[in-house]
Amino acid sequence: MMLGICIELKTTCKHCSSPLMLNAFTENVLCPSCNKYNYFDGEEWKNLLEDAMQEAPKMQLGEGQPSTIMRGQYTYQLMYGRQEPRCGECKTNIDISKIEEYSSKGNVLCKKCSAEIFVRKPDELISEGFSNVKYLVGEDDDQLKKNPEPGKLPSSAKPVLFTCPACAGNLEIDGTDRMVNCKFCDSQIYLPDDLWLRLHPVKEVSRWYMVLDENALPPQGKMPEWYYLSDMIADRHGNVYFATAQDGENDFMVWSIDKELNTRWIRKDIKFNYEHTRMEIAHDGNLYLYNENRHSLVKISSKDGSLISKLEGSKDRKKLNMKGCKRLVAYPDGTLLANINHVFARFNEDGDRVELWESKKFGLFSAGVGDDIPEGDGEWAPYVKDVGSSPKKINGDFTYMNIGLDGYLYMLDRSSSDGELAKYELSGTQVWSKYIPLNYKECRPCQDERGYIYIIGTDDNSNTRIIRYHTSSDSFETIVTDLREGGLLEEEDTIAVLPDGTVFAAKFYNRLKVFSPTMEMIYRSEQSKEDDELEQRRRKDKIEKDEEFED
Repeated sequence: MMLGICIELKTTCKHCSSPLMLNAFTENVLCPSCNKYNYFDGEEWKNLLEDAMQEAPKMQLGEGQPSTIMRGQYTYQLMYGRQEPRCGECKTNIDISKIEEYSSKGNVLCKKCSAEIFVRKPDELISEGFSNVKYLVGEDDDQLKKNPEPGKLPSSAKPVLFTCPACAGNLEIDGTDRMVNCKFCDSQIYLPDDLWLRLHPVKEVSRWYMVLDENALPPQGKMPEWYYLSDMIADRHGNVYFATAQDGENDFMVWSIDKELNTRWIRKDIKFNYEHTRMEIAHDGNLYLYNENRHSLVKISSKDGSLISKLEGSKDRKKLNMKGCKRLVAYPDGTLLANINHVFARFNEDGDRVELWESKKFGLFSAGVGDDIPEGDGEWAPYVKDVGSSPKKINGDFTYMNIGLDGYLYMLDRSSSDGELAKYELSGTQVWSKYIPLNYKECRPCQDERGYIYIIGTDDNSNTRIIRYHTSSDSFETIVTDLREGGLLEEEDTIAVLPDGTVFAAKFYNRLKVFSPTMEMIYRSEQSKEDDELEQRRRKDKIEKDEEFED
């Protein structure tokens, strides 16, 4: 989806303090008063427009925001907002659907007043800082010219004839210098103000536009930023999927990275609330999105995030309705096992309710379909440790579910004191149930191709750790520990595991760490690095204070 961001930006010349209009995204801007250049590199532009690029897409069409920015020698006056590109003379919108055509020509003529409007694709200066900018519209052509030829006037001005006050010789003034040498009498002439202004008309701030692709990928090796982490899940092919938001409901997005940590795709046009939104890998490898406060179930492509289908919730109790759904897993046969208001229900891909357990074929309301689903939060339901085979109810607030790579259903109790991990055949028969040596566990149990089960949580001392259950030896192994114990974790609470055993550990605000199958940290986000260093400093300071107290 393409959308327009308008920009008005001005400052003062660092050489003469005269007003300086930044009417184009460019490094070198010539001051018309002193005829000296001001330099604005990519880092400066990024700092100037970073907030605008984040905030403007979330604004209503026609909404704007002023801002004052002080950086080094410059104080900037910035206005940005959500507006489609238009003519600067008559305010007529240009046809954004033809913007590729306009950019190939370098301009478009306003259909109303015939004014020339410059259109271009971003250069390296822009792309390095803002990868989602696809076109720029309405910039000042004069300011875009790099290293203008000596003696060449801006397009807004023309050479003039001037009479030498000493010898009356006619001089052609090119505007490159205010001190002119008369070629007839060799006199030095200082050009008067009115003539100089004719050669260098005072520029006013003008509005220009950046056209963004909401779903554009960040630069190679970088990931989208987030604050809220709704969910994270991995598929059998080594791809990881994130559901995140930066500020809240209006900037929810779903995105994917590959096992080399390159961003595969981004979807920002999926209208979900970041709270209570979860994901599940479908039997065909695509992705389900659901939210316990929404009636519908959305299926998107794992290849590019595009919408595949949407099942609207139905009031018919024979049909799927995701309102109140705490957890969802997709069976290999295409059926969906959902926990809705603490009641288990099973549906086919069309949203019809089918037999809950021991299902041989799809059939409506045959024996064993399960209990009626309450419309609101149901009555008390048991925890994992209290249910056996073919359960009909379970406490959805305390239960995480996942289909392992071995094809079994795993259910994990998040409770602090007596939480258990249970393995189920897809028919509903419980294979085993094990006590988990962790307190709070806020993640789905994940399995690698060796059969190990991975869980992240905290111990009795609130230290974060990742443990791994070995089915062959019926034992739990702590594989990554907390920074406070000399380990590598710092309050991460969500994991995703690739088939080879690579572990992704994340939490809110751009925190992400990746561990190899041997549990060596192979990636750490910048924010995680800062958090770790801060925690290590705190730990060091505490040790030093404790030693001083003992002395």
